[in-house]
Amino acid sequence: MMIKYLSVIALIALLFSFANCENWSVNVGDAGKKVFEPNNFDANVGDTVTFNFVDGNHDVIQADTFATCAKSTLPNAYTTPVHAGNAAAPAKEVWTLTKTGPLYYYCDVEEHCAKDMMYATINVLDAGVAPKVPGVKAAAPPTTPNTSTAPNGNGSTSPSSAPPASAPPSPSSPAVRIEVSIAVLCGALLSLVCYFL
Repeated sequence: MMIKYLSVIALIALLFSFANCENWSVNVGDAGKKVFEPNNFDANVGDTVTFNFVDGNHDVIQADTFATCAKSTLPNAYTTPVHAGNAAAPAKEVWTLTKTGPLYYYCDVEEHCAKDMMYATINVLDAGVAPKVPGVKAAAPPTTPNTSTAPNGNGSTSPSSAPPASAPPSPSSPAVRIEVSIAVLCGALLSLVCYFL
C-alpha cells in the first residue's frame, strides 16, 4: 500500500512540474546595443524562451561552446532567420528547452559575435529545480504559431514567420498545449481522488 501512495505522490509532482513551466524573455539588440538581455540566466526543462528582436538586424544561432561564434554541429541546432528590430512590435522566436545543461547562442549577423561579443548562455536545470539566476519572465509564448519552422538543438522547432492575426491558434500552439497540460493535470488528479475513495 505504501508503494501505491509513493507512486501517486511522484505522479502528482511530475504533473505539477509540467504544468508550472515558465516562459522567459530575452531582448535582442535592445536600445541600439548589440546584446542579448539578459545574457545569462537559469531556466528549467519544459520552459520556453521568447527572443524579442527589438533593435537592429540580428539572429540567434546555437553554439557548442561559449563565445566561439561557431554554429553547433548538432544536426538540429537552434537557429532563427535574421530579423529587423522593431521595439513597438518586435518579431518573436520561441525556443523550447527540452534537456538539461548549458545552451550557448550568439548573433551571426555582420560578426556581431566576434566583434561585439554578442553571445549568451541559458543554464537549463531539471524541471522543478529553483533557478539561482532567474531570467525575465514573459507572457505566454505567442498563441498564433508561425508557418515555417527551423529545427533547434532540443528536438523542437522555432517559428519564423507569423500567420495573419485573425488565424485561430493551431492545436500545437503553446497556448493550446498549456491548456491541454492543465486539463490532463486536472483529469489525473480527479482520477487519483476517485481511485482512493
